[in-house]
Amino acid sequence: MSVRPALDLVLPRLDPELASQLVPARRLEERRGRRPSGVRGLDQLLGGGWPRAALAELSGRRSSGRTAILLASLGRAIAAGETVALVDVGGTLDPRRAEASGIPLPRLFWIRADGAGQALKATDLVVAAGGFDLVALDLGDVPPRPPTAAWIRLKHGAERQGTTIVVATAARAVGAFAAAAVEVSAASPVFSPAPALLEGLRSTITRERTHREHGPRSPETSETESEARCACVAFTCRS
Repeated sequence: MSVRPALDLVLPRLDPELASQLVPARRLEERRGRRPSGVRGLDQLLGGGWPRAALAELSGRRSSGRTAILLASLGRAIAAGETVALVDVGGTLDPRRAEASGIPLPRLFWIRADGAGQALKATDLVVAAGGFDLVALDLGDVPPRPPTAAWIRLKHGAERQGTTIVVATAARAVGAFAAAAVEVSAASPVFSPAPALLEGLRSTITRERTHREHGPRSPETSETESEARCACVAFTCRS
């Protein structure tokens, strides 16, 4: 006795001319391109920088270099003639440090928020308004616990407006909604040989997630994270 399938699927054939205009999902990010972060080691790690029209996450504890990377990204975008915004929880932005990172303060749209909830709403409004190339959301040192819907709105807003959103957190919080995620380790001091003077801080950046790779995954790799790669960056203390 033969068993008949319960459902026969008939796949329609697309017109060759129409099919030639379709873009596979794996190539969408390649078309969007990358936005340089201003940190060469990080750009190499991410394949060119932060993904455009996407949500990205930058995590690391205090004094890890997280803020320096965020400011460098804003400064690089402004130097390229792009429009940027910073949503800052607690108003921790140091104007002198921002200017030293190449950020002309009159060209920075700065929003101070009292908490993570207010900061997420402000970021959503800024992105929805349109016209911003890069929006940085600095959530400070307290790990946020926003509802999943908040990340979904930011992700869709970034895709719709073509905006790169970089979320800086003390510990990973965005999860699978981030097209790219990097973690910065605790910084270690770098001294000159003689005399022994503090030259700067060196941090190790680990790439936790990216959508750039579409090859086969190794058995050790989880469903939502790609193979981690590392880069070392140094932030000088000299004037």
